[in-house]
Amino acid sequence: MVATPGAFDVQECFAIRVGENVRLALPADLVREVAQIPPGEVCPLPGVPAALLGVVNRTGQLCWVLDLGAFLGLTGVASEAQQLLTTILVTTGNRRLALVVTALEGIFTADQPQVVPLPQQLQQRYRELFQGLVYRRGEALALLLPETVLAHLE
Repeated sequence: MVATPGAFDVQECFAIRVGENVRLALPADLVREVAQIPPGEVCPLPGVPAALLGVVNRTGQLCWVLDLGAFLGLTGVASEAQQLLTTILVTTGNRRLALVVTALEGIFTADQPQVVPLPQQLQQRYRELFQGLVYRRGEALALLLPETVLAHLE
């Protein structure tokens, strides 16, 4: 696993699980908080993609709420509206996004500092959403970049 030109270093990541067994990573420096949000606190917005559940007020600021599983084409967590939504709040620039996930798996230090390129056979949509792969105890996790997720929502 050799770093490629243009790859960047990442040390601390936050591991999340989406669906039954899809594990992803986020750069830890983008994570602001984790929270359990009652579905009733999310204010739906008309005319937005189904995965975008709406907005919620977090510490006096509005924050988009995105069902990450549904956005990635997996079973959405938010379909079970009776349970609290497990979210991880990330910021990019002045924008805030609460990603609804199945489980939070905590912060880890990547096995190596370089992000490894994604496999070439991966669909283009996913190649745009992920920077590459990081490894945790030998397991590959796709590194999700919230700013690209936001760009796909606009």
